[in-house]
Order: sequence, then structure tokens, then C-alpha cells
Amino acid sequence: MSKLELQGVSFKYPRGKRMIFQNVSETFDSGKLTTVEGESGAGKSTLLTLLSGLALPTKGTLLMDGEPIRDLTLYRRNVAATVAQANHLFEGRTVLENVIYPLLLKGADPARAKEKALELLSEVRLDPELASHFPAECSGGEQKRVAFARAMALQNPVILADEPTANLDKGTSRVIADILVDLAHEKGKLVIAVTHDLLLPELADARLYLRGGVLEHE
Repeated sequence: MSKLELQGVSFKYPRGKRMIFQNVSETFDSGKLTTVEGESGAGKSTLLTLLSGLALPTKGTLLMDGEPIRDLTLYRRNVAATVAQANHLFEGRTVLENVIYPLLLKGADPARAKEKALELLSEVRLDPELASHFPAECSGGEQKRVAFARAMALQNPVILADEPTANLDKGTSRVIADILVDLAHEKGKLVIAVTHDLLLPELADARLYLRGGVLEHE
């Protein structure tokens, strides 16, 4: 069981004048999908930035399994995998190559990496014919599924998603929601999604709301 904790976390940007969070404490557990909601500008993406290991708290501590996180590079490589709202796929690589890349970084044999990447693309319900396509040749929903497959390839215990269903139709949003639920419930991942969508919170094990710099349980 993995556990990610915020202990008394406050945060402001280096040149910022105000704290975006004040003394936030929360615990996230593996095997659960947690959603974070809030008005625009409430700091949801900033919270995800901290949980993703892209910044350290101004005050307080971020812990993984009881140990303070100090080396952000190792944390991003081995603990937290993030699916950004913009997906950030490699445009010059095929869909399959996008998913193979993190497997090779982890030292996988090239033949095994290709086999595993195809398995992951199947898990996110992507048409196998798209494996040889480039991201620009895929729809927004297809690109999102590739982004999830690539994050899953890292085999990290924490999966973070920033607005994973934004700008997607209802059917595709449901596919993405099912992927998130499966990652938590079937694969035992610690899954956190920032969202404005009404569907994801209904399926979540825990529903949080960021309001006035405070993280509240809904």
C-alpha cells in the first residue's frame, strides 16, 4: 500500500505575493481514485504541480510512504506519473514509440518494450491500427488515451491527471473515467484527478474541493 501525504503545506510562487495554499494537510491512499474540484483560479493545477514533484512546498512537507520527498527528479522518475491536460506527446514519434519511450528509459529490452507498449495501448482501448500513426493524426480522445498508456508504462505507484476529460465528448469522457477507476481499483494505483467534470467525482472514492486555499472533503 502506498500513501502520499501533504503535511501543513503552504505554497506561493517565488515572485508571488500571496499564499495559494495555507497549512493544507491531506492523505491519499493507493487503490483509490481521488478527485479535486474548485473554481477557476482556486489553485487546483498548482496543487497538482506539487503532487507531481515539479515544485517543493514553501512551507510544510510532501511525504511518500512516510518519507519526505527531497529529490524531485527521482520522485518524478520512480513515483509520480502525470498526464497533463495538453498531453505533451512527442509529435515526431508514432503512438507506439511514445509509449515505448518510458519503457526504454526504465531499461526494458526493446522487443519486450514494444510488446508491453502494445499491451498498454490495448488496455486504454485504442484501435491497434493507430499504433503506427503520429499524434496529430489522432483525435483528442485518442491522444488522451496514448498519454495514459505512456504514463502507465512508467509503472509508477502514483498517477496524476490534470483535467483528463476536458474538451472530450460524453462517450470518450466515460472511457477516460473508466481508465482512471481501473488504475485505482484493479491495478492498485494511487490516482488523483483535478477536474471540472461532473462524471469523475461521481465515480471517485474521495472527493475534495479546493476553496479559499483550503482543501475540503465534499
